Amino acid sequence: MKKNRKTNFTSFIVLMFCAFSLAGKTIKIDTINVAPFGFKGAAGEPTGMMFEISNIIAEEAGFKYTNIIVPYARTILELRGGKADFVLRYSNDELPTVAFPVVSVISMQTIILSRAGVSFKSLESLHGKTIGVVRGGKFDMKFDNDAAINKFEVNDYYQMLQMLMTGRLDGVIGSNVGLYYSAKKVGITPEEFSLPLYLNSKSFILHFSRKNSDIQTMNKLKASVEKLKRTSEFKKIVNKYMGSFKWDIVNH
Repeated sequence: MKKNRKTNFTSFIVLMFCAFSLAGKTIKIDTINVAPFGFKGAAGEPTGMMFEISNIIAEEAGFKYTNIIVPYARTILELRGGKADFVLRYSNDELPTVAFPVVSVISMQTIILSRAGVSFKSLESLHGKTIGVVRGGKFDMKFDNDAAINKFEVNDYYQMLQMLMTGRLDGVIGSNVGLYYSAKKVGITPEEFSLPLYLNSKSFILHFSRKNSDIQTMNKLKASVEKLKRTSEFKKIVNKYMGSFKWDIVNH
């Protein structure tokens, strides 16, 4: 009995020490510099969907934090070197080598958008058509590998959508949230598009640096994400940026 009491007391002390050490910890967050996920506001302040979502995850977990907007490709280097603890972004072949995929945060759909009156029902219906793709973007393997679809590379969603509206492109591919947000910014209304062709869904995942890995910290962040998902806090943040565009719908 005494041995059990001693063991329980020791476990209690260890847990208290861990909780105390985590309470004073500051989490270093990177946010991708891609609007609307992360960007600088009119006054130069950092903002964006993933910027806000990262912050409330850290807050709910009880951590102090810093959060900076960095170029997309640099997030890999920051995680590898331990300059960042976590980032929210789509996974790829390289990310798991530098970071642990801790938890899925929010899913977004990959779609093909076309002008009102021009509807595509399948990848086969795109054969012979010219589809705008952001330079370097990889959104759907079947689309990427379909040589019968003409792909036209552009610099960003804004340029792509303007070319679509002037008839220089038959369609555009991308994240529904990224496309709809960009459309809103350049004054295109939902009525100017046909129903989208749904291709897949991809998740923004919390990736935690392998160099800074700490199971207790990662568990607290995971629990924070799961709690915030149950109350739809992430969707509320996305909705703030989307205006009248309905993004959380799957048409397939």
